[in-house]
This record gives sequence, structure tokens and C-alpha cells, in this order.
Amino acid sequence: MYTGFVEAGGVPMTTHAQPTTSTAVPDPPPAASLWLADGGRRALLTVVLPLLALALGAWVLTARGDEMAMGASAFFLAWLVMMAAMMLPAAAPVVALYALAARRGVVAAVSVFVAGYLCVWSVSALPAYAVAQAMAAPLMAGESWVARLVGGTLLGAAAYELTPLKDACLRRCRSPLSFYLSRSGSLSDPRRAFAAGAEHGLYCAGCCWALMAVLVVVGGMQLGWALSLALVISAEKLLPGAGLLMRLTAVAAAVLGVALLLSPSLLAHLVVA
Repeated sequence: MYTGFVEAGGVPMTTHAQPTTSTAVPDPPPAASLWLADGGRRALLTVVLPLLALALGAWVLTARGDEMAMGASAFFLAWLVMMAAMMLPAAAPVVALYALAARRGVVAAVSVFVAGYLCVWSVSALPAYAVAQAMAAPLMAGESWVARLVGGTLLGAAAYELTPLKDACLRRCRSPLSFYLSRSGSLSDPRRAFAAGAEHGLYCAGCCWALMAVLVVVGGMQLGWALSLALVISAEKLLPGAGLLMRLTAVAAAVLGVALLLSPSLLAHLVVA
């Protein structure tokens, strides 16, 4: 049923590929072989580079959005743009593998899959807006409890980096082929393709929600924090040594969290009012 994915991923057609059952995060990421597969260079030009261009444009809009006073509608749009900027580069290998299968006519259009993926992150705008609104005035007033809340959120994010759930979600994000082969039903149906994109978005959210919570409590539209977290998220999903990267992220988040708990005034130097 998933011949296009098997061929694109370089798995022999005479075998029945199964998703990995190992509890260790794949290293190096299986997606790395994508660019060596048949059609990989074309996918790089027609899918990955446009995705990165879209992400770059989203970063430009996000940077300009720092200066806007946002109501609910403006926040929702800005949040979706920022999610595209932060998440699409890390999702590029999964989308590119899907595009290779789409070229073989075995799945629905790439845009349907991407729409499902972004739909998950658009839903996250609702709690993000509520928290950002509640935090705006205390953050601008420099109230000490805000810094302690940010510190506590960082400690929570540090702890989550070391959990089995984080590991399980990251394995699916780093192994596009196993993600597709674990599904049942044909993705030629646009509804199933949309659902697959949304499912991958959920795995991505499972990887990143604790880090995104940090972004929300520091104001939701802090460009410097967004860039830093985007680099961490992309590194964990795309670079070798995911286990080490998660531990380093946990240590960095824990150190900063403790620093904010001990010295709340430090937050004033880390956010843009």
C-alpha cells in the first residue's frame, strides 16, 4: 500500500518494512538518507527549499509583528505564522518524503498533508492567547512572580526533555518512513492525508509543547525566544545525537530556570517589553 514511501526511503521492495520498536531515539536520523534516494534532489528543490523560504518569510512577519498591539484575530494569525516559521524547517524531511510518494501518485497533494500539520498548531493559538493576555500587564510591570513562573516553566520543560513520552514522540519525528509505514489506510484519500498531517503535528506537539509553554509565558511573540527555541527544536529533530541534545537542552533550561527563581530581576534582561 505504501510502495511510494518504501521506494523513497530506500527500503527494498522485497521486504515488509516495519516501524522501529526500539526505545532509543534513532541516530543518525533516518531522514538523512532521503536526499540520496531516487528523486531526493528534486524534493529538495521543489519541497524543502520552498518550505524554508516560507519559514523565512514567516520569520520576517513575526519580527514585524513584535511592534503590533494584537487583538485575538491578529494574535491568531501571528501565532500561526510564527508556528510555520518555527516548525516547518524541522518538518521538512517528513514533508519531502511525502512529496516523493505524491510524485508516484500514491498519496494526496502535499498541501493537504501540510494543512493538517499546521491545523494542530493553529489550535494551540487559543490557550496561547489566553495565557499571553493574562501575562501581558504583569510582564510589563516587572512583577517578580512572573519571573518565578517562567523559571518554574523552564524547570518543567527541562524535566519533560528526559521523559519517555518526549522520546517516543521524537522518534516518530526523526523517522519519517516509520511514521508512514505505521499507518493503515491509503493516503490517496485527502481526508486520510489531512489526518496524517495532523497526526504528525500531534507528534511534533508532543516533542515541543513544554518548550512552547516557555515561549507563551514570556509573552507569546518574543522573537529572540522563538528563534532560540526553533533552533533547539530543529537540532533535536534533524541532527545526530538526539539523546545528547535532549540532555543538553534539559541542563540549559534547568540552569536558566533556577537562575530566574533565585534572581527574578534577570527576566527584565531576557524579554522585550
